[in-house]
Amino acid sequence: MQREIDSGVTIRSTEPIDFTTFGELGEIIKKNWDVFGSIFNSPKAVERVMANLNTLRGPVAHCSVLAEDEVVRLRLSVRDWFRLME
Repeated sequence: MQREIDSGVTIRSTEPIDFTTFGELGEIIKKNWDVFGSIFNSPKAVERVMANLNTLRGPVAHCSVLAEDEVVRLRLSVRDWFRLME
């Protein structure tokens, strides 16, 4: 957030959570499992799915074309994410 403020551009959000990385979000979930345990069914599964999504995040965030198999992998990872909340 501070980097965006210092750059002189309009910041994307006023909420600190909006500036967290997938890795940081995973750590927040794990360290606060007493809160998130009622939402997700396994901390190890959250870690695995977050790692998969983080790998695919780069090309998506930078508007790169995803190979067909990576599109399938992304769809499956998103399905896995929602399955964690069943």
